Amino acid sequence: MEDKEIRELFTEYNSKLDSVLSLNKASLERIKLENTKKQARFILVKRSIEVAFFLLVMVILGKFTVNHWGKLHLVVSGILVQFFALIALIGSIGQLVLAAQVDYAKPIVEIREKIEKINIHSLLFIKLAFLSAPVWWAYPIVALTYFFNFDIFPYLDSAFVYRYVIINALLLIPLLWFLKKLSYKNLHIKWVRRLLDILASNNTKRAVEFLRDIEEFKK
Repeated sequence: MEDKEIRELFTEYNSKLDSVLSLNKASLERIKLENTKKQARFILVKRSIEVAFFLLVMVILGKFTVNHWGKLHLVVSGILVQFFALIALIGSIGQLVLAAQVDYAKPIVEIREKIEKINIHSLLFIKLAFLSAPVWWAYPIVALTYFFNFDIFPYLDSAFVYRYVIINALLLIPLLWFLKKLSYKNLHIKWVRRLLDILASNNTKRAVEFLRDIEEFKK
């Protein structure tokens, strides 16, 4: 067999090999993208349920506040819990909107950016939940009164209440520092990375991993 024929055979073989590799690459990308779509759809369903739940909570807390308007501690507790329920509602709606805006016809980098924004939005939601820690007492007061018609506030020791207020005031600055550090920009910090691994949504993290795999495959 002449050298020319051998070169032609190799050229034909390489062409077929390139076609097969391109086909396999496209198939893998479709599989990865489909997995990402499934994760995004799950996020949509989950956030829709959360929106409905927090709307219901807002209605219940609104009625609770109105029904106990004559008792200052119950009104304040109801408003505080309602405030953080509103934050939760806004957070869920925000994630719902972001997930719905993912356009899979866009370049992979843009899709990843949308999913990363959902991650960041989740982190903001988590931070706001931490901010409610200094007023945790409002939750049992509202819960006991609403479910058992038992007002625990008159039974609390006044000295305990004063100490609680002072301690939480002193912890406010460290809490704000902690929330500032709790960011994806600080993943190089070991405790931040571990905490985010625990707190971030598994579904969102899996979606990001799928997109990262696609991006690496395209390089």
